[in-house]
Amino acid sequence: MADVLTELVYSSRTPEPMTDAQVQALLEHSREKNTREGVTGLLCYDGKSFLQIIEGESGTILELFHLIRNDPRHTDIEILHDGEVEQRAFDSWKMAYENVPSGMLPSLARSIARASLTAAMAGKTEMDISAGRRIFDLFMDEIYGGGEEPRELADA
Repeated sequence: MADVLTELVYSSRTPEPMTDAQVQALLEHSREKNTREGVTGLLCYDGKSFLQIIEGESGTILELFHLIRNDPRHTDIEILHDGEVEQRAFDSWKMAYENVPSGMLPSLARSIARASLTAAMAGKTEMDISAGRRIFDLFMDEIYGGGEEPRELADA
């Protein structure tokens, strides 16, 4: 029997800013591994902080997040949302990437946490509306005013 499809959203800070080359290397490694493991999602970076949505089978996501927690490139990790979904919000992206304006991710993370809490308080199950989809819509509104979609720096 297959694991349940799960999405996890977290934010973290980097101890030191990453160069474009370091981010590119991280993306290439992630996309290769995600292809093998059946993981999809979106990674945002603003030069100081990460915000990431990862989707896949629950056991795979649990193992991946354990690796992220132990990765020295991540500090101050906060889970913003964790739940089951009926379908992926990023099914065609092994790891979409968006470099966002400096300092924007902490405010976006607070909005995401509030949206997740509001949905839970309204009695919606996590499967009613994908948090990944809500977050993506919020992201698009905040960053682009609903315009273009995040890009993948290199296809995996």
